[in-house]
Amino acid sequence: MFIELVKGVSLLLALCYLHGVNVRLWRTRPLMGQLFSGAIFGGICVIGMLTPLVLEPGIIFDARSVVLSMAGLFGGPLVAGVAAAMAAVARLSLGGEGALVGLLVILWCSIAGLLYRRARARGWLDVDPVSLACFGLLAHVAVLALFQLLPGDAARQFAHAVAQPYLLTFTVATVVLGLLLRDMDDRLSTERALAETAARLRESELRFRSVLLNIPSVAVQGYGADGATTYWNRAAERFYGYTAKEAMGRPLPELIAPSSSGNWMRADIDRMFATGEVVAAGEARLRRKDGSSVDVFSSHALVAVPGQPPEVFRFDVDISGRKAAEEEVRHLAFYDALTQLPNRRLLVDRLQDALDTDARRGLITAVFFLNLDNFKTLNDTRGHGMGDLLLREVALRLRGCMRDQDTVARLSGDSFVVVAPGLSAVTSVAAAWTRALGESILSRLREPYDLAGHEYHFSASIGVALLDCTSVSVDEALMQADMAMYRAKDAGRNTLRFFDPDMQQAVTRRAVLEAELRQGLRRGQFLLLYQPQVDSMGRVTGAEALVRWRHPEHGVVPPSEFIPMAEETGLILPLGHWIMETAMRQQARWRKDPILSRLDLSINVSPREFRQEDFVEKVLALLRDSGADPARIKLELTESLLLHSVDSAIEIMCELRAHGLGFSLDDFGTGYSSLNYLKRLPLSQIKIDQSFVSGVLRDPSDAAIARSIIALGDSLGLGVLAEGVETEAHRQFLLGHGCPAFQGYLFGRPMEQEAYEQLARADRAAG
Repeated sequence: MFIELVKGVSLLLALCYLHGVNVRLWRTRPLMGQLFSGAIFGGICVIGMLTPLVLEPGIIFDARSVVLSMAGLFGGPLVAGVAAAMAAVARLSLGGEGALVGLLVILWCSIAGLLYRRARARGWLDVDPVSLACFGLLAHVAVLALFQLLPGDAARQFAHAVAQPYLLTFTVATVVLGLLLRDMDDRLSTERALAETAARLRESELRFRSVLLNIPSVAVQGYGADGATTYWNRAAERFYGYTAKEAMGRPLPELIAPSSSGNWMRADIDRMFATGEVVAAGEARLRRKDGSSVDVFSSHALVAVPGQPPEVFRFDVDISGRKAAEEEVRHLAFYDALTQLPNRRLLVDRLQDALDTDARRGLITAVFFLNLDNFKTLNDTRGHGMGDLLLREVALRLRGCMRDQDTVARLSGDSFVVVAPGLSAVTSVAAAWTRALGESILSRLREPYDLAGHEYHFSASIGVALLDCTSVSVDEALMQADMAMYRAKDAGRNTLRFFDPDMQQAVTRRAVLEAELRQGLRRGQFLLLYQPQVDSMGRVTGAEALVRWRHPEHGVVPPSEFIPMAEETGLILPLGHWIMETAMRQQARWRKDPILSRLDLSINVSPREFRQEDFVEKVLALLRDSGADPARIKLELTESLLLHSVDSAIEIMCELRAHGLGFSLDDFGTGYSSLNYLKRLPLSQIKIDQSFVSGVLRDPSDAAIARSIIALGDSLGLGVLAEGVETEAHRQFLLGHGCPAFQGYLFGRPMEQEAYEQLARADRAAG
């Protein structure tokens, strides 16, 4: 009997082998594999039942319990079902008294194996010797219980003769077969995982190679230790112009390295293969097949596959577009977009280099500051497009006049700067050369310009600074040339002027004066003086308010020094507001004094102040706040103020005249004296300028002008006042020709308020 049981175990071992072969055979078709596995398990059961251990006729024992339980555990429902069906058919065909029990054993073992499979899937049990032994023991104990259903003495005979070896042998067989099938299952799973991994690797490799070959923006080249090309993708074909067929096998430096860097590339290749370290990624300029250059960003990867010689792969990204954009940005940063000349930033760099170089060599640098004359007129009349055409043409002409080492730059607007370094160390020689060049530039710029089919004529004013001192900074050099250019403008334009130290002193004095003027306004350093105005009898009728600046260091500063500065800088606006407010408050105080209430007060108004949009509102507000009598106030205007817009001036004057204010035209006869606008202006008075008054006794022309002004005022119904009357002879001449009012040193210098009021009171007491 024992030998029969050993035969059963042998069948189990054959089962393992056949099952493994079947699974490998049907790896790609798992359903067919399960059907065949079920047939194998079922076939082993059938073979076992054909050579069984026979207890009595019709009652047999075999290894089907082990086979079917393992079919359920390792094969699943389909395998177990096929095997159980085959075993059941075989057992029924054998017949006998034990057929029913045999079918129950088949059913139970199949179900037990499936239950074990489910517990394993849920993690309750594992396939290990202990678990298998417990499972085999329980399964076969249950089988022994089923054998008790055998009829008659068969059950007792089985229990006495077969039960113990049966239970021992098939429990062990269950453990052995389970471990063998588990090992085979593990190997199959490992093989399957390796196969899947290999498939994924092949797929990944194919995908990588496809990407590497077809990637459009990265040129990939592979090469060996000798530099010979082993890989060349399609992007490399486009980048460098060589087909893969042309490139393969040829030394890479020969293909893409410029002649100047071929040795450098070969040295890098040798070093990478010798040390195993790739060169750092970076930018490089390489060569195409046609000889043109291409800018790339290159990186490298060393690939060492066991059993094969190492390779280096080079990855090049075309950055020509980025380089072009960077160059454009750099060009825009250092060059003027309109004229393509260097801009201020590049000019400063080059001028500094020129100054440093010439200082070391003891040579002179010339800086030309050029400004076009009347350029604004072209812009205003023909548009900025025409102005741009002119600027481009001027740039071309300037470049044509200069040496290769000279710099022509556009500073701003219509201003250009020329730097001519390396001139003679002798100042007179350098100045002569510079003047000749400057005259050549002026002559060239005076030639006619063809702008959009129209001929135009322009000129320029040039200032030149000759620099031979290391202490001169770039800003000082440009400032000196700029000041000389303005001197050329003042000289009538279309000319050249050299900088001299007197200009610098004047500019420095002007800058200091402007700063002190601002400070003086903040600190209240200004005061009003009052110069008497008298009638034909010499009686005081009023005064002109005149501003003076009491400088803490320089004493009283005359208005001729600070009024033009205040006009240019805009400080005239706060200063003029202070003058008008102070004068009106003073008149308001006189208004309350019975003796002084009939005094008139003249207040000067600057052109810039008069042209402010809110001038009328400010004047009326001051009148209202101060309480001054508008009938006793005259605002003095100059002829130049009225020339810009007569109609606008008339509108402002009429609005203020409607509130009782009077107007006096100062310095009449020195400007553009037009009877046409004079008769339209709502004036109260005209003043004869002191330049005519002082010459009436010695210059017939001045005398004639004075007489004409007096007659004109009389005919127009305007009051006439002569300024600058300093002698009795002048007074008598003017009085003899009908002048009714006077002002000048003969009647009193400008004086402070207290002195003027004493004079007026004394005059009233005497009258």
